[in-house]
Amino acid sequence: MNKRRARTVRVLIVEDSRSQRELLTRVLEAAEGFEVAGTATNGKEAVEATQRLRPDVIAMDIHMPILDGYEATRQIMQTCPTPIVMVSNSMGDEGRRSVEALAAGALALLRKPGSITHQEYESDRTAMLKTLRVMADVPVITRHPVRPPRPEISVPPARTRQSLLAIAASTGGPAALQTVLTGLGTSETFPIPILIVQHIARGFVEALVDWLNATLPITVHIAADREKMQPGHVYLAPDGHHLLAADVGLIGLRAMAENDRYCPGADVLFESVARVYGSSAIGVIMTGMGDDGARGLLTLRASGGYTFAQDETSSVVYGMPQAAVAVGAVKQVESVTNLAQAILHQVQIKVAAAARE
Repeated sequence: MNKRRARTVRVLIVEDSRSQRELLTRVLEAAEGFEVAGTATNGKEAVEATQRLRPDVIAMDIHMPILDGYEATRQIMQTCPTPIVMVSNSMGDEGRRSVEALAAGALALLRKPGSITHQEYESDRTAMLKTLRVMADVPVITRHPVRPPRPEISVPPARTRQSLLAIAASTGGPAALQTVLTGLGTSETFPIPILIVQHIARGFVEALVDWLNATLPITVHIAADREKMQPGHVYLAPDGHHLLAADVGLIGLRAMAENDRYCPGADVLFESVARVYGSSAIGVIMTGMGDDGARGLLTLRASGGYTFAQDETSSVVYGMPQAAVAVGAVKQVESVTNLAQAILHQVQIKVAAAARE
């Protein structure tokens, strides 16, 4: 039987720098199964070219004249939905604006490939080609601005370190996390710590944290090893490390190993939370590609913890939640707009139970 030949992926390159545009063009033209559908030098040209050329996927810069990559992404997702991969530098405003583009509908964020002599050029090139091919097959829909819900459930003001909320997300995660975390209230009112695994390209964790802090009423940190968790605060892993619950109220970090499929890993987080917190913990698995988190969430549910999954309709990619549901790891499935209220209800139950102990 002949193997089915993979389709050619037509890519629109959007980049104002001539040298970077030529580099990306060379990379794609030298790779099997890719075709450069066209190029654009600013966001306005990108919107027009998308409507005219109908590419399979767009490789989008962020810092451009007329319209930047964020604004171009927002307009494309509202007028001609197309998979978009941000190819950007991670530093300063550019990194943060790239994360904002993820919230506007871009599917993934990659670091720009360096020069031919750069030691990490080959890994950046390989990651870009793999991501463009995978994202070209992700169905996208028209994106309209979503107003995150405000919390309506009153959680008792009593603080307890005996409970914990653990969340994992990947593709589509930043926008979904923003919606859920906004709905949980503030650092002064939410009574338990929150640990989050979000798959994101190396170099962009700080930009993600900066963006979340600028848009949320709850405080977000890059975690430090052996750091004491504060109720009502959110913690994400630094580059190259897994995030764990080391002990009750204590964060652990573990360096990425050579054979790790994902870093930070959702399975690693959920399994550590199950071990340390057991039935007092709450686990949530959200939009994302792959199956990271399914095994760990099953362990958490088996230990008595309460587990949620984002539903298929509101997920950008239903891979991670679907895998968790398939193995029986999920107690309750909710849309992204309902998750915060459902979590708050369970937090009420956990805090009340801890107060009785």
